[in-house]
Amino acid sequence: MEFSKRDLTVPLVFVDLSDPFNPMNRDVDWNEYLGRTYLFWTPHPRLALRADYRFERFDRDERFAAGVRELDTHRVLIGMSLFDPSGLSASLTPTYWHQDGTFEGFFDHTAVRSGRDDFWTVDAAVSYRLPKRYGFISIGATNLFNEEFKFFEIDVDNPTIQPVRTFFVRVTLAFP
Repeated sequence: MEFSKRDLTVPLVFVDLSDPFNPMNRDVDWNEYLGRTYLFWTPHPRLALRADYRFERFDRDERFAAGVRELDTHRVLIGMSLFDPSGLSASLTPTYWHQDGTFEGFFDHTAVRSGRDDFWTVDAAVSYRLPKRYGFISIGATNLFNEEFKFFEIDVDNPTIQPVRTFFVRVTLAFP
């Protein structure tokens, strides 16, 4: 289990267009909470099971909320991986998402609305372990069933989930 809390003081500089040479400095408060509990179990040498629950909460000052004033996200992941001595393995990971928040308009910070969504995504992959354990070659898909959802992404550069079905090929090399 793990829990973390961040109390942030975010410095902002406001520029009044009528007096652009006299910017105003302000600090706004943001609070972020993360709780996580997980369990990994290998009931058989060829089977690995995983359960993971994650809770995130974001509370931001209404003077500058960067799109979200309050946001609660729950994620429940249940994964299963099968391994064969030949080097083949397969994994299936369904994930339940629940997000509830208060959001503000991008240009109009007074346009505040609430929103929520509950949905499932499923990720799957098949991998082959290279001889002498030099790495893996994997093919798979995230959001396998192309589930549509409304999800506010805190970090748009590193999304938590894919909004559309995405296929991938991954090569992982390990040299002795």
